[in-house]
Amino acid sequence: MKKLFPVVILLVFLFSCSKDKPSVLVFFKTEGYHHESIAAGKAALLKMGAEKGFVVDTTDSADAFTEENLKKYNAVVFLSTTGDVLNQAQQNEFMRFIQAGGGYLGIHAATDTEYDWWWYGKLVGAYFLSHPEQQEAKFVKVAPFGNGLNLPDEWMRKDELYNYKKSLRILTYSIS
Repeated sequence: MKKLFPVVILLVFLFSCSKDKPSVLVFFKTEGYHHESIAAGKAALLKMGAEKGFVVDTTDSADAFTEENLKKYNAVVFLSTTGDVLNQAQQNEFMRFIQAGGGYLGIHAATDTEYDWWWYGKLVGAYFLSHPEQQEAKFVKVAPFGNGLNLPDEWMRKDELYNYKKSLRILTYSIS
């Protein structure tokens, strides 16, 4: 599981929040392609929570997207979600959660989600278009996002690199 960058981003979200014991909701519902890596992603996030002292709840039920439930969390992680996973009422609750200061982390296929919901498209920055076969690629640490991470300035990695539809933001950082 490619988890180095999402781990760092998640920790930044969690520990910048004011709750005593940070908590995160990991949401992994799929209405399209179901990635086999979801199980490993859940296990990695649960392990990280236990090691770093934050609560991790996991669900594939969109019923978790209520005001009462979401207020228990500092952040929501969309873990390889695909397709139309939230109804209108759930979308409204999630939007209010983010607008109230809740954090969001999209991992891997989170950009392959909610194509017909304009607000989510702005949140993720761009929608998934396609990807070629895995390939060797050179990655470059970008300041200020790579500052403080124990990463070389450049490194090679075999990975699945995404092509995106037109970006909905001027600048988008995505970790797939």
